[in-house]
Amino acid sequence: MRQRLRFVLGATLLAASQLASAGIARVGISDLSLSVSGGEWWYWLPHDQAWLAPTAATSAALENPSMADGATGWHGAAYDATVVDASSFAKAGIGAATGGGNLLDGVSASAQVSADAGHSGWAFAQVFDGYIMVGGNATITLSTTLTELFAEGDVAQANATIELCSTDFTTDVCAPLNYAEAFVDATSGPYGGPATLSASWTNPGATGWARLRIGLSASAESDQPNAVPEPASLAMLMTGLAMLSLSRRGRGR
Repeated sequence: MRQRLRFVLGATLLAASQLASAGIARVGISDLSLSVSGGEWWYWLPHDQAWLAPTAATSAALENPSMADGATGWHGAAYDATVVDASSFAKAGIGAATGGGNLLDGVSASAQVSADAGHSGWAFAQVFDGYIMVGGNATITLSTTLTELFAEGDVAQANATIELCSTDFTTDVCAPLNYAEAFVDATSGPYGGPATLSASWTNPGATGWARLRIGLSASAESDQPNAVPEPASLAMLMTGLAMLSLSRRGRGR
C-alpha cells in the first residue's frame, strides 16, 4: 500500500512539475453598447462601404509548429479563429450583434491561449477597427461587461481596450489633445478590477470623424521541454523523481 501511494504521489508531482511551465491567457466581453448624448445627438457608423476596409476580424496562431487561422469582415457578424496542437490551442471569437441599429450593440467577444510543451501562441478579436462620424459637440460612449480576464505564466498576457480619438480621416493619426481610452490588462493571476469597461469621447466642434478601435488580445508561451526548470518546478521535479525511485526499490525487494 505504501509503495503504491509513493508511486501515485511521485507520478502526480512529476506531472505537476511539467504543467508548471504552461502559459494561459483568457479575456472576454459581452453586452457591448454604443450610445450618444449632448450636442447634435447623432452619429453614423459606416457598414459594408466599398470605400472603407472591413472593420472586424479574428486571428489565432501557434508556433512550434507554426499554424494560423483567421477571418475578416464587417462588424455585426460572428467570426472565429481556432488552432489546436495536442493540448495547446489559440482561439478568438466574436459574437453577432443582437441589438440591431449600429451593429455593435449586444456583441460579445473572447480571446484565449493555452500553451505548453514548448508552444507559444496568440489570439486577437478585433471587434471594430474603423471610423465613426459624430455630430457636432455630441458625446459617444461605448461600454461592455468584462466577463473574464486572466493570465498565468511568466510571459502570459491578456487585455481588452476601447480607443477613441479625433482624426482627419486621411492620415489615420489620432489627435493627441482629443483622445479617450479604456484599457484593462492581466499579466499574472485573476483580474480584480471593475467588471465594466467604458470610454466616452466628445466631438470638440462641428460634425467630424473619430477613430474607433475595440479589441481583445491574449498571448502566452511555455518553456521548452528541455529548458531549465524554475526553482519551484525543479524542487517539485526532484521530489517526484525521489518518490518514483523509492517506489521502484520497494517493489524490487
